[in-house]
Amino acid sequence: MGNLSEQKITVLCDFSENMNGVILHGIQLAGFLEKELCLFALSGNEPEKKDWLHNRLSELARVIKSKGVDLPISTLVLKGNLSEQVERLVDRYDSVVLIVSKNQLSVKLKALHESTIPFLFVEGKPSDRINYRKVLLPVDFRKEMKETSLWASYFARFNKAEIEVLAAREKQHEYQQSLKKNLVFIGRFLKNLKLTYTLTEGKSNSWKIPFEALKCAANGDYDVLITLGSKNITPLDLFIGLPEKKLIRKAQSISILCINPAKDMNILCD
Repeated sequence: MGNLSEQKITVLCDFSENMNGVILHGIQLAGFLEKELCLFALSGNEPEKKDWLHNRLSELARVIKSKGVDLPISTLVLKGNLSEQVERLVDRYDSVVLIVSKNQLSVKLKALHESTIPFLFVEGKPSDRINYRKVLLPVDFRKEMKETSLWASYFARFNKAEIEVLAAREKQHEYQQSLKKNLVFIGRFLKNLKLTYTLTEGKSNSWKIPFEALKCAANGDYDVLITLGSKNITPLDLFIGLPEKKLIRKAQSISILCINPAKDMNILCD
């Protein structure tokens, strides 16, 4: 690794068919956030793969540089699986987001539940929307929802993105009050940063609002949807399927930035 104090936009390189497309998202984010791009791979329980992976990632970095990409680029290979290593990416290597493809979702969502940084799920296909100029933020009654506005602000501040907040519609008074508090917080937070946003009232309750947002995103050329993952996960949840898993599968060319509500989120340094 290079400078370990430099925050990183980290891309999980799995050498699948769409990996180069996934890396393009990393280049885009690292560019406007002015962070280092880290190409990251896992050797699993095969230590003999480590040198091969290092060489492949180093070659990828050289190719990216040869295309005129003016970014600091580092490479990293860790043993074991993603769940075991995800917090090391934060604590040891200063990652602020992990960009992953939408395949093997169960494995990646399990790792997300151990993570203090968000995962950006992308397709990596030519049809992907990678400008990150239109951000959709569905808001529900959960108190952790406030953290999603932080990443919305990053896209707006550093990439001049438009933000649309889509508010859930609740019937129960308790949920209405919690939702209102979240909307007030988000409004004040963005206003303090001198950022503008559009507020739209959705038709769905808090559990369904991300899926309504996804339909809006598909019809409105949005690049990214920011959402919370599940917090208290039971075996039944895993059997039925987590909502975020269904959301990511339906998202197609739209990127899904998913934040773990169970842990305090690691933040970006300006």
